[in-house]
Amino acid sequence: MKKLNLFILAIMAVLLFACKPDNPVIPVDPDGFKVGSGVFVLNEGVYMSGNASLTFYDPEADTVVNSLFKKVNFDLTQALGDVAQSMAMADGMLYIVVNNSNYIYKMDANTIRIDTTQPFKLMNFYSPREMCFVAPNKAYVSDLMGTGLWIVNPQDMSHCGFVETGKSTEKMVLVGNELYVSNWSNYYVPGMEKNSVQVVDVNNDVKVAEILVGKEPNTMAVDKNGHVWVLCEGATWELDGEKPSLWEIDPLLKVAHCRYTFEDETNPQTGDAISFSATSLRSDPQGRQFYVVVSQVDEYGTSSDSEIRLFNPETLTFSETFRISSNGNVFYNIAVNPKTGELYASCIANPINNGNVYRYSSDGVLLSSFEAGLFPNAMLFK
Repeated sequence: MKKLNLFILAIMAVLLFACKPDNPVIPVDPDGFKVGSGVFVLNEGVYMSGNASLTFYDPEADTVVNSLFKKVNFDLTQALGDVAQSMAMADGMLYIVVNNSNYIYKMDANTIRIDTTQPFKLMNFYSPREMCFVAPNKAYVSDLMGTGLWIVNPQDMSHCGFVETGKSTEKMVLVGNELYVSNWSNYYVPGMEKNSVQVVDVNNDVKVAEILVGKEPNTMAVDKNGHVWVLCEGATWELDGEKPSLWEIDPLLKVAHCRYTFEDETNPQTGDAISFSATSLRSDPQGRQFYVVVSQVDEYGTSSDSEIRLFNPETLTFSETFRISSNGNVFYNIAVNPKTGELYASCIANPINNGNVYRYSSDGVLLSSFEAGLFPNAMLFK
């Protein structure tokens, strides 16, 4: 469950695109269907409704398949579950983390078919969020309701251990033999500060450092120098709340420095202050520049009118010429194709209408778009 699913009812009335893309929908033969090159889009579905789904888009053919998991595995299960959160891929297998249902599915990344002769559903988490592979037989799973990381063996879909970090865990990036883990929420651990990044030694499965950053670190990216950049949401809805910020961590020193703060701006027409949220950080394939989703927020923290902006980590400035507008709506997530550098942005409609995904060139030119499912969030390239 992404944070936006917690306050989506407050904004859904203003989040409707005027038009939907029209793409060819290809038929699915469960016994003969195979996925080629393209992008998987994981649709969260509506919280507590159990209607998460999987979409696949082929940009070369400009074709889209919605409800792919259900169409292929209709004889085994009707849907992915409640709030599909994230995806990972390794050794030809696709793993889907289903947050509120508390399990992870394993399937063939080409056929999307579950092998029922082997364990295909790993269960018994508190509230799984992300999955990060460090070896063929070892992966970490972050957990919103726990205070650390699960260690799992994806080959036999079993729990192998737990790394205690003392705080809830969210996003993860691997730098050498160290895993950087954001502490985004304290919802299930009241009173605990949510302003740090934990560092775990993956060889020994122990926490080796805790690095202070801004409030609510949500996403992270690694630059060309191997430094970890952390986007923090802040707390603009609080009285004198902290502004969103962007931090740089030197892995050798284990120290973070604030490199940019999203200060209020003045509306030239009304003179009122405009506050911002910053919710998604992605690097280009070379680690030379970052794409950031920046949205206007009201006094209650409700987002509207998003832009994707381009940040230069060397000059610590945003480009004045690169701005992709959501046309008064809200971008839900972004992803960058590691091979082509193309940028994908998902945008939501409301709990009864599917969201859309927009594909841009690296310099912000719209190339194509397609309709996905309810609340399209995570994207993974194949």
